[in-house]
Amino acid sequence: MNNVCEEHFLSLNTRFGEIITLSFNSKHEPLLSTLFQFVDDLTLWQSMLECHADTTILVSAIKEYELGFQAAVCGQYRYAFIAQRYFIEQICRFIYLSTNELHLRHWKLGLRDVSWGALTDKENGIFSKIFIRAFYPEIDDEGDRVLSIVSKLYREASEFVHGNFDKMKVIPSQIEFNLEMLLKWLEFMETSKFVALFLLFMRFSKDIDKANIHKFEDMARDELLGIEGFNLLFL
Repeated sequence: MNNVCEEHFLSLNTRFGEIITLSFNSKHEPLLSTLFQFVDDLTLWQSMLECHADTTILVSAIKEYELGFQAAVCGQYRYAFIAQRYFIEQICRFIYLSTNELHLRHWKLGLRDVSWGALTDKENGIFSKIFIRAFYPEIDDEGDRVLSIVSKLYREASEFVHGNFDKMKVIPSQIEFNLEMLLKWLEFMETSKFVALFLLFMRFSKDIDKANIHKFEDMARDELLGIEGFNLLFL
């Protein structure tokens, strides 16, 4: 029995390898590789913020981002969407709890839950004017637009997570390579990357000294310099 079980998973591992090759030989390889490199950008944020904030949740988000890619390139698309949604939840939770030591400690003790509704509350959540104005007032008018983007992203990702019928129909019933599903997931991750960078720069960029801010310039120019207020960082 043990040998049969082992053979099953070894065979599955071989299939994963085949799908990985197909994923990276597809026309989406440039976007796949570019988005995966965002792990390095997130790790830079984590190392830079360690002396300013508890980065436990950020580390969790980075791991989830990597796991999402692992699932996507292996053809496990539903699990890739689960990881993508959890990644954006953790980034938002990290930003929210970085502003309140008491809430963070309560969350670690299991005494407080931070709901998606609280994170995205229009009046007091992390995309609200009052929140953004405290850390980067020059972009407080952008919150509503980014909130609309992340709300749509979260809603659509949740349809994959919860197995809505329309989504169950398009996700392959077997482990196999699917070009359309890979692209859909990459589009979700591309939006997730934008939202993550918006939040990280909004919350922390003004706390980074001039000697180090240049390390973040390329990622800002790639994603955020369409937002006029962020141009001020690199003058």
